[in-house]
Amino acid sequence: MMNSKLYFIRKAKRKNLAALNVYYDTFAAYLQSRNLQTLHIERYQKKIDRFTKWLLEHRDITPDNAEKRDILDYLQYLQEKRNAVAKTRAHILGAIRHYYTFLQQKGEVSSNPTNLIKLRGTRKKILYKILSLEELNEFLDIFYLCKVKNAPDERRHLYTRNYLILSLFAYQGITRNQLKTISIDDLDLRKGTITIPANRRKNARTIALQASQTGIFYDYMNNARPMFKENGNLINSVPDLQKLIASVKKIYPKFTDFKQLRASIITHWIQTEGLRKAQYKAGHKYISSTEEYIANDFESLKNDINRYHPI
Repeated sequence: MMNSKLYFIRKAKRKNLAALNVYYDTFAAYLQSRNLQTLHIERYQKKIDRFTKWLLEHRDITPDNAEKRDILDYLQYLQEKRNAVAKTRAHILGAIRHYYTFLQQKGEVSSNPTNLIKLRGTRKKILYKILSLEELNEFLDIFYLCKVKNAPDERRHLYTRNYLILSLFAYQGITRNQLKTISIDDLDLRKGTITIPANRRKNARTIALQASQTGIFYDYMNNARPMFKENGNLINSVPDLQKLIASVKKIYPKFTDFKQLRASIITHWIQTEGLRKAQYKAGHKYISSTEEYIANDFESLKNDINRYHPI
């Protein structure tokens, strides 16, 4: 069976069209620059091959001539003829969106026809019991008073590390995976900032430390961190996070998990700094990821209304 790349090139020549895969390898390089893994890159390329084949056979055009209506018709074809569920179509649309962004950067198209296309039923609203900034402060103060302040000498370094971890979730909105990738060089106590490295899903970002964090960072770096085995990471020894969650719930019942802390600070950023700044601070690659947290903003507003203005 002829491979898809060769098929499209030959079919393009038969139709006297421009060769469709002239940027095939360059597109792979673009996807690599977006931190996609090799397996995902290959899947994206196959999705674009199938999309291109459909355009040739059903519209007699190449992707650079396709419009929003063509893409919508293709998604409808996938649903009706290929029985593709919403999640599958969303993944395919994501690949096509990447391809048009790539073509736009190359000057092959003037705009991205996928920008205004959204599929219903592909994402669930992310709703958490949002903690206000005052509650985040209260939460960390209680943990410090209960666990760190009067801790015995032989365990103080453990509780100091745990407090630091909780503050990173609450104030910088890190994820579990990022906790293990922050190096000691990412911390700049002189400037009062910390850089959260990029990964496959998140962009890098540099965020200011809260004033209340500075002292505990100094304490951790000078007294607690040397107690753990040196490895170059900011957190040399990551604790059992599930046990940490369980212990924190006992002293602060409003606390649910680390995702709640991240959702709370992102919601606060949206409220006070707007979507774009919140997107940067959260490390989201796409504004749509940040927009999902707007649901939490509405939910917290509804809770405030019920609390202070009951009907």
